[in-house]
Amino acid sequence: MTEEGKTPQARNPAADPDDSPEKQSELKLNVGIGIIGTILSVGVAVIFFFVEHDTILGIVFAVVALISLAVTLYAAQRKRKAKPRTS
Repeated sequence: MTEEGKTPQARNPAADPDDSPEKQSELKLNVGIGIIGTILSVGVAVIFFFVEHDTILGIVFAVVALISLAVTLYAAQRKRKAKPRTS
């Protein structure tokens, strides 16, 4: 229930500091999803290179894998750099 005249406020996860428990949980989720995306992209690139012999799509998925790896490493670095707060 909200008070009269007040609108409910949505949580802005981007505004949380990296050391907050919610942000640490989000960064952990981002790292996990990034690892899965990287593995799947590498697997698809290998299939296109060696099974299908389609170089262009293999290169496309190799680039996707590299970008996914870079984003994953960035999220892991942010998680590692921020020391989680203990309440």
